[in-house]
Amino acid sequence: MFAREVDSDDTMKAALEGALLYKINGEKGEGPELAKKYQVRGWPTFLAVNGDGEVTDSWIGYGGAEAWSATVVRAKADRRTLVEKKAAYATESTLDLALSLANEAGSSGDYKASVEYLKQARELDPDNAAKYSEDILMSMAYGIRGGAFTFDEVDKEAQAAIATGEASTEQVMQLAIMMTGMSAQMGMPDRAIPYLEAGMKASEGSEDEDIVKMRAYLAPQYALMVEKDVEKAYNLKLEGMDEGWEEDPNALNNIAWWCFENDYNLEQALEWAVKGVELAESDGERANVLDTAAELCNALG
Repeated sequence: MFAREVDSDDTMKAALEGALLYKINGEKGEGPELAKKYQVRGWPTFLAVNGDGEVTDSWIGYGGAEAWSATVVRAKADRRTLVEKKAAYATESTLDLALSLANEAGSSGDYKASVEYLKQARELDPDNAAKYSEDILMSMAYGIRGGAFTFDEVDKEAQAAIATGEASTEQVMQLAIMMTGMSAQMGMPDRAIPYLEAGMKASEGSEDEDIVKMRAYLAPQYALMVEKDVEKAYNLKLEGMDEGWEEDPNALNNIAWWCFENDYNLEQALEWAVKGVELAESDGERANVLDTAAELCNALG
């Protein structure tokens, strides 16, 4: 999306006036060496570099034309190196510095520092608190994987974001999806219930296409966790499957595994898993489906 919009979006073109955009493939040619030199951890990573090759800003992810352009404009306005900005922040904790350093911390994988800077930005710019809360929670979601945060810390921040009443329907839905997935991964699925309830309530009656899709994604989990109706959840899960899923080994594996996890319709699930094994095109893909089939065979005795 970035490659397409950077050449067509007027906001992005205006932001790049006076700057040179140099695109590098991090996996080919000089890319791997430059990625190593600048400690690039993921794609796409953007670096603002001065004439001496020193990094003055860095951030990871596109985030849309408006957000990206605002970051570029901010980077152009303050061309001090990141080392200088960090030193300056101790005595001048400005919004621009907080955002710049939050971006740098996030792109380097220091999510704890990124969250601290973003919280400072939220205090300095309360009118945009909901957006900062969204970014804080995203950083916490990445950071929890490496132990930077506990689930309780993320849960506290997420509850506060909803309690303000300032989050948009889309933000509430994204939060519900994030917390549902995270609670399941942490082995605490019941902790998702407040977010499922908030998401379904916020999206009720919405005709926005994206909101409708997110609601359909959450609906099976809501039926399962809140309504305690596994049959309804199963039917909603099937309704939400992409067209042609019955010929897709990954889709077959996913629905079969869902059935295994929820102890529902296991014989049908085993049929799907066996079909997934037959359709799998690689050994790795086949191994994943075989694992599901094995669990189902064991559950069926």
